[in-house]
Amino acid sequence: MRLTWPLTGRTEESRRIEAALVDPESAGIVVSGAAGVGKSRIARETLTSFTARGWLVRWVVGTSAARHLPFGAVTPWTATSGVDSLELVHGVIDTLTSSQGDAPVVVGVDDVPLLDDLSTVVLHQIIQRRLAKLVMTLRTGEAVAEATRELWKIGEFDRLDVAPLTPDDSERLVSRALGGTLESTAAQRLWTLTEGNPLYLRLIVEQEVADGRLARREGLWTWVGDPVVPPGLVELVESRIGGLPPAVSEVIDILAVGEPLRLASLTRIAGGSAVEDADRRGLICCEPGDGCVTVRLAHPLYGEVRRRRAAHTTLRRLRGLVAAELAVTEPRGDVHAVVRRAALSLDSDVTPDVELLLDAARGAAWMLDLPLANRLAEAAIAAGGRVEASLIRAFVLSWLGKGAAAEAVLADVDIGSLTAVEQARVTFLRAVNLFFTLADPSAALALVDRAVCTEPPERHCLDAFRCIAAAALGAPDTARRLARSFDPRALPDPLERRLTAWAVTVACGEAGAAAEAAAVADAGYPIPVRAFIVISDAHINALLLAGETAQACEIAQMMRGRAMASRGAPFGQIAIAVTGQAELGAGHLDRACAHLSTALQRVTAWNTATGFRYRYQILLTTALAMRGRAHDACVAQAAMEADRHPGWRYLDYSRAIAGGWVAGAQGAISEAIAMVREAAEEAGGRGQYAAEVMCLQTAAQFGDRCTADRLHELEARVEGPRAGIAARFADALFSSDSDELEATSRRFEEIGDLVAATDAAAHAAICLRAKGLRGSALRCSRRADALAAACGGARTPALMRCADTLPLTAREREIVMLLGGSASNRDIASRLSVSVRTVESHIYNAMAKTGSLSREELAKLLSDTDGQLN
Repeated sequence: MRLTWPLTGRTEESRRIEAALVDPESAGIVVSGAAGVGKSRIARETLTSFTARGWLVRWVVGTSAARHLPFGAVTPWTATSGVDSLELVHGVIDTLTSSQGDAPVVVGVDDVPLLDDLSTVVLHQIIQRRLAKLVMTLRTGEAVAEATRELWKIGEFDRLDVAPLTPDDSERLVSRALGGTLESTAAQRLWTLTEGNPLYLRLIVEQEVADGRLARREGLWTWVGDPVVPPGLVELVESRIGGLPPAVSEVIDILAVGEPLRLASLTRIAGGSAVEDADRRGLICCEPGDGCVTVRLAHPLYGEVRRRRAAHTTLRRLRGLVAAELAVTEPRGDVHAVVRRAALSLDSDVTPDVELLLDAARGAAWMLDLPLANRLAEAAIAAGGRVEASLIRAFVLSWLGKGAAAEAVLADVDIGSLTAVEQARVTFLRAVNLFFTLADPSAALALVDRAVCTEPPERHCLDAFRCIAAAALGAPDTARRLARSFDPRALPDPLERRLTAWAVTVACGEAGAAAEAAAVADAGYPIPVRAFIVISDAHINALLLAGETAQACEIAQMMRGRAMASRGAPFGQIAIAVTGQAELGAGHLDRACAHLSTALQRVTAWNTATGFRYRYQILLTTALAMRGRAHDACVAQAAMEADRHPGWRYLDYSRAIAGGWVAGAQGAISEAIAMVREAAEEAGGRGQYAAEVMCLQTAAQFGDRCTADRLHELEARVEGPRAGIAARFADALFSSDSDELEATSRRFEEIGDLVAATDAAAHAAICLRAKGLRGSALRCSRRADALAAACGGARTPALMRCADTLPLTAREREIVMLLGGSASNRDIASRLSVSVRTVESHIYNAMAKTGSLSREELAKLLSDTDGQLN
C-alpha cells in the first residue's frame, strides 16, 4: 500500500540549509546522514521553497552506473557538440549556472561521492568562481575520494548531519501518513525496530498496512502480530552489510545472535582486527558504561536480516561461542544474563547444564516469556532436574492456558519424595490452576481443604490460596482477615506472594480502603514473577472506585513503561488493557474503546483461561454503551457472557454496571436502574462498599432519585472523593437542585470522571428546563455537550434526554426508545415488567402529544433527536 509521507520533524534541518544559502559568506552546505535518513528529501524540499522565491535550482545526481563515465552525472547539462574536455567543462558550467536577470542559482548535488572525475571538476570550478551556491549530500561512513573532499575544502561550506527522527517525530510522521492517530504501543514498536530511519519506517509501515497487521480499529491505528521485513528493505540492508570480508561478516553474525556484548568478549570471540574493521565500516556501535564498553549492531534490522540469511549451522556454532563467553564474564545472579545464556545454549551444540536451565526457566517465567520458560523447563527435565523443573513447567503451562497439561505435569510429580513445604507448593499450584485456568473454584478449594498442613510455612501457603480465592469470589472481609493471619513476605514462592498481593489489593479496593490497597500494591510491585502485570489492574480499579482518577492514569502509564522495557507479549496486552481501564475511568471513551479492542484482539489462551479476557470484555462493553453504540455494546456483552469466568465473582458488580449501560443505550432506563441497584445491594452485602458506591452513582446518572441516603452512609466507610461527590449528586437530583447539580458536575470533572460530569450537567439542564429557565438550561446543555465531546463521543441516557425537547414523560420516552429497536408491545411489556395494555396506553399518549400517525413515525422522532448528538 502506498501512503503519502509528508516531511515531518525536519524544521531545524531545513532552516539550517536555508541559512547557509542566504549567507553571503557561505558557499553552500554539505548534508550528511545514514542511508534512508532523509537527507535528499530534506534538501530537495528546502530547495523547492527557494524556487518559489525566484531562485534557479539545478540538480546533479551521482550514481554508481555513471561514476565511470566522463560527465556522467552532468549529462543533462552537457552540450552535444565539442570533443575537447576543457571546452565541455566550460560549457557545462555555463549551462548549470546561467541565469536570466539577477536570479540566484543553487546547484543541488545528490550523492556527491558517486560523481565521476569530470563532473567533480565542474563543481570545483563553480565553487572556486562562486558562480552558484551548492547543496551536497553524502552518506555517512561512505568512502570519499580526495578530489571530492577538496570540494568543501576550497569553499566555506556549512555542515549538517541529519540524525534519525526522534520517537515523537516518528509517531507524528506515521500518524500523518496514515491519516489518523497511531496507538502509542505501535509507535514504540516501530521506533524500536527502525530507530527513526524514515525510509525503513515507510517500507515497514506500508508492508504492515498492506498485510492488515497495522490497521485502524475504533479510530486508532493499532499493530497486531509480528512484523515481516519487506523484501525491498532486506535488499537495502544487504546492500549495506553485504559483500563483507568473512571475518567482518562473522562479527555481524555474532552480534545478531548475542547482542549486546562487551567489547572484550566480542574481541575474544571474533578477533580484534575484524571488530575494528566492522567499526570503521559503521556496522557496529560501541557504548561506554558501567566500567566497560558494550557493542551492538548499528541498526536492529541488521540482526533481523542476518538471522534470516545466515546458515543454520553457523548460527548454532556462534550461539555456543557466545554462551561460553557469557559463562565466564556475566554474573550468575543477573537473571537476564542467565536467561540469555541458557536460551543461546538451547539452540547450540553446548552440553546442557541442569542448574543453568532451572535458573533460566525461573527467570523466563519471571519475565513472562512463557514459551521460552516452557522450553527451558522441558530441557531441564530432560537433563535430569525433574521435580523443580516440573513445578516451573506446570506454572508456565497454566499461564499459557493449558490447564489440563499443567495438572498432568503436577500429578506426575512424586509427592512422597518432597518436603512438606514442596508438597504445599504443589498443592498451591494445583489449586491456582484449578481455580483460574480450569475455571473450577469448588475443586480448587476442596483440594486445599483436604491438604494436611499444620505448621508454617506450608500452612501459610494454603491460607494464601484461601485469601486469593476469597478476594476473587467477592468476599473482601474474609480475604483481608486471612491475609492478616500470616506474613506474606514469608511465603516460600514468589508466585504465592504475587497473587496474595493482588488479592489483598482487590479486597481493600472493593471494601473502600483505597490507601491500604495502594500500600499493598506498591509493596507488591517489586515481587519477582512480574507481579505488576496483575497487581496494576487491581490497583487501578481501587483508585478509580475511590475517585483518584489521576493516580490511576499514572499507574497505567507506569505499566506501559515497564511493558515497553520488557518487550514481553503478555506485558503489552495487559499494559494496553489497563490503559483502556484507566481511560474508561477518566471518561476518554474513544481511547478506551481503541485500547480495549486492541487488547482483545491480542488475547491468547492465557488471557482467556485465566479470566482476563472476561475482564477486558466487561470494560469494552461499558465503554461502547457509554458512547451510545447499542448494537456494538450488545455484541460485546454477548462475548462478555460467553467469556464469563466463575472465579471472578468480585466483578459481578462491574458486569452489572456494563449491562446497565447497555440497557440504557437501548432506552430501557428503568431496567438499567433496577440492574445496578440490585448489584449495589449485593455488593453491599458482600462488603464491597466502594463497588456499591459506583453502582449507586451509576443509578443516579441514569436518573434514579433514591440513592442519597445509602450514599451518605457509605461516605463514612469508603475512602476517596467519589462517595461524597456521588452523595451530593444524589441529593441534588432528589431535590431538583440545578445549582448543586452544576456544582457536582464540576466536582466530578475535577476528580477526572468526565462521564459523570457530563450526566450531572445534563440533569442540571433537564431540571432548569422543567422550571422554564430556558437560558440557564441552554448553558448547562452546552456544558454537557462540551464534556461529551471531551469524552470522545459520550452518548448517555441523561445526555439524550437533555437533548430531547419532545413533551414525553420518562416512561413514555423509554417505551418510544424501545420502539426504535423494532420491539413488539409484548416484548416491551416483558422487558419493563408492565402489562401490554400499559405499553399500548403510553404509546397512544405519546402519539397524541407529538401528532405522530404511526408507531414507526413516533420511534423516528427520538432516533432523529438522538442522532443530533453524534
